[in-house]
Amino acid sequence: MTDELKVAIEAARIGAKVALKYYDKNIEVIFKENDKTPVTIADYESEKAIKSFILKRFPSANIVAEESGGSTSKDEFWTVDPIDGTRSFARGIPGWCVLISFFRKGICELGVCHFPIFEQTLYAKRGGGAYLNNKRVHVSKIDTLNKAYFGFGNPKHTKKLNAVMRLVGASASTRSWEVTYAAFLLSQGKVDIVYDEYAQIWDRGPFCVIVEEAGGKITNLQGKPLTIEGRGYIATNGLLHDEVIRVLNH
Repeated sequence: MTDELKVAIEAARIGAKVALKYYDKNIEVIFKENDKTPVTIADYESEKAIKSFILKRFPSANIVAEESGGSTSKDEFWTVDPIDGTRSFARGIPGWCVLISFFRKGICELGVCHFPIFEQTLYAKRGGGAYLNNKRVHVSKIDTLNKAYFGFGNPKHTKKLNAVMRLVGASASTRSWEVTYAAFLLSQGKVDIVYDEYAQIWDRGPFCVIVEEAGGKITNLQGKPLTIEGRGYIATNGLLHDEVIRVLNH
């Protein structure tokens, strides 16, 4: 385990401890002016703690965080989402997590997804495999859509809703709560397909490496390699990817 990965895991747990002080406490939710997404004092305080910890270990670190921003133009940068699933967090629903990743020259080298309520930490580094609480994990071996489990994000953010519904009809079962939780499950072989049109770099960053190290595939919505620009992703166990792209872009 590299120093960067150790720091990312510890930083995620530190951020979660801060957030837990506010969890299920009926805290005020504010909606940002730029995109109308929710934010709470817990998001700000958790992000501050995470950034502080990373900077203590790597003083020159360039950090791109959901609440305080940052630049992805550097050769190296970290991404931080202090509370992925703020709406769930604010309502006392346990499906929220802390996300941290590290990019070098446009490639995600490591990613961490920490669900504090479940006491589960999913992580990976490039070339080193994906792990859940130190146990190696892999995607499923489902190779036909009619046996696949499919998870997707908020339909409100889905412009290709008709295409998504085609995939719903073709798959065995569909589940949707927090799309990050679906990606978390995909990396363990419990879900086979994940579709999200909304995810930004700090949302999808960790899964750029986690999904691949678990043996799966993650691309943009057209099936092309992900870049640091744009939004959204499609993740699968790899075996289903071409068929999923075909159905979605039919």
